[in-house]
This record gives sequence, structure tokens and C-alpha cells, in this order.
Amino acid sequence: MNLNKILILVSAFIFIESCSKSGGVAPSSVLAIAISPTSLIVPKSISTNINVFADDSSGGTINVTTSAQCSTASPYVVISSSGQISNNYTGSSVQSATVTCVYEGLSVSIPMTIVPATLQSLRVTKNNMQMDYNQNQPIQVYGNFVDSLSAYVFALDMTNYVTWSSDNSVISTANAGTVYSMASNGSAVLTAQFLSQSVSTDVTVSSGSPTSATPLGVGLTGTYYDFTTGPWTSESIGDPFERLFGSRIDSQVYFDWSTGTNNLGQPLYFGIRWTGRIYVPTTGSYTFYTRTDDGVRLWIDDVNGSPVIDNWTLHAAFEDTSAPIVLTGGQFYNIKMEYFENAGYSVAELRWSGPGIAKQLIPQLNLFPF
Repeated sequence: MNLNKILILVSAFIFIESCSKSGGVAPSSVLAIAISPTSLIVPKSISTNINVFADDSSGGTINVTTSAQCSTASPYVVISSSGQISNNYTGSSVQSATVTCVYEGLSVSIPMTIVPATLQSLRVTKNNMQMDYNQNQPIQVYGNFVDSLSAYVFALDMTNYVTWSSDNSVISTANAGTVYSMASNGSAVLTAQFLSQSVSTDVTVSSGSPTSATPLGVGLTGTYYDFTTGPWTSESIGDPFERLFGSRIDSQVYFDWSTGTNNLGQPLYFGIRWTGRIYVPTTGSYTFYTRTDDGVRLWIDDVNGSPVIDNWTLHAAFEDTSAPIVLTGGQFYNIKMEYFENAGYSVAELRWSGPGIAKQLIPQLNLFPF
């Protein structure tokens, strides 16, 4: 018997032994699984999607959503085999749930929060779209939702749930989220519809025209955390980002919670990190302002360097002001704002002023999530 045959027999023996120890099933090479996104904050009676990913021993990552078994104990939530999560909640309070997915014996869970919010409007992420013949451009549609317990607005990607239409055949809307042009000049109005809400954008097709569009923002990613070490004193400020509560896209940083409990139902001790990009319309000197109770830090552009505002202390509602910063018009800059609330009255607001801009809340259309 030659060496190759011996190796084959040894490999077969090892495989059979492994199968017998695992109940007759070949051993799994999956090392870990994860759910994306890592948390869910969704409005009542609205669907969203999750994906389940598996990391194998070869270092690869594969989407195993349709093979995983996902479940929740919430009576309001239904999870399909494709990863769509629907809820039939119609009440007026915040509901918490846990989504758990199992794949090849491995389990992972994420928090889910259902908020009593209603759809206020739809927003597209591009306007004044310009295209050459037989080109395509991605576009997204977000819903602006208003918390029924407050006036605060957050945005949710609804690109896959809207119905598209075009008033001119030079633009095809065959695939949601992608605009296709035909081989002829013309202009069109592209409309997205969901229930009674709709939003439109202009598209122009011209031979030799470079692909371009005016970006329209939808907000910053707000990641919410709890901490259990409070109440803090001025000498004992700890980590406000202790436990992930959930994340969503806040249309603006403009919150005033007089009771200390925020609109997601987090009482007394919580931290929030807002991240994304800010679009600067005009070149010039900009000043940023935060009004918070309690601590705040703000970074513009270099989010790993020194903050332009740093008041990481316990304090009553107070406005901090950055030094003037020269920014280039038509450019995006990274932005990060960190905030914590240590019981009592709480407020977090972000404003700016600049060329032709009087001091104001930074508008939603200038803010883009990562």
C-alpha cells in the first residue's frame, strides 16, 4: 500500500470518527455567527431586515440568513426565513424584545426596540440627477418617523419597501434603489411611494453628461448605550458606553428630555454617540455649538484626534462653542458627537454657523450616516 492510499484511509477514519462523535453529521467549520445590524430600533407596524453571517475556519464570511433559525419571544414580532422582521404593534409605549438566531449549533442575540412612531414623510438621498446614456445611479429612500411621545424625528431606510414610478421612459426604475437611463435625451420625475406618502426627484439624461447629483442628507447614526455605575460625581465619571441599547438614524441632534428619560425609554443613565458625515455647502469659517446636560465631546474631520468641544463633566444645561474652523464647500467631513446623561434633566443639541448661515440647528439635509 503506497503513502497516498494510507493518507486517504487515515483521513476517512478521522472523518468517520468525527461524524460519530457529532451524531453522524460532519463537524462544522463555522467559528462564529453574527447578526447585522447589531441592534434594531423600529417604528410600530413597520418591517425591516436582518442578515446572519457566519465566519468559517478558512477566514471567509458567508451570508447564512436563509439557513439560520431566528426567533423572538415578543408576541408582536414575526421573523421570516429570509430575515424580514415584521411587527404588528399598535400601542403607545416603547416595547423591548430580543432577536436570537441559531446556525449550526451557534447562537447570537441582538436587542430590538419597537417605538410608537408614525411616518411623517419620505426623503430621497439625491436630487438634480444627471446621467449619460445607458448609465445607472444608486438612490435611497428614507422615511422620517416622529415619536408619538415627543416631536423627535428619526429616519429609516425604506428603499426596498417603496413603489417607484417615472413620468418619462428615458428613465427605467426596474430595480429598487437603482436609477437606469436609456439611450436618448430627456428629463423625468422619479417618484417613490409608500402608503399615502411620496417623494420625487428630477433626473436629466444627456449624451456625454457626467453622472452627478446633489446629495440630500437624512441624519446621523445615533448609537444609544446604558450604564449601570451611576449616579456619578464630578470625581467619578465612568464609561457611559457600557451596554449597547440600540442604534438608529437621528435626523438632527435636537433633544430636550425634561424628565431625564429619553424617548426610547432609557431612564437616568445613558450615553449616546452620533457619527456620520457633514456636508459643507460653502467654503469659509464655521463655528459649532453644543448645548448639553451633562457631558459632551465633539469632533469635526479628525474624529480620532482632539475634539473641537470637550466638556466631559457633570453640568446643568450649558452651551459650548468651538473655535472657528475653515472648511471647504462641496466637501464631506467626518463628525462625531458623544454625550452622557447622569440623572435628572437632560438635553443634547448641535448647531452651527458659517458663511451665509446664521446660528441654527444643523439641518437634516447636511447630515449623512455612515
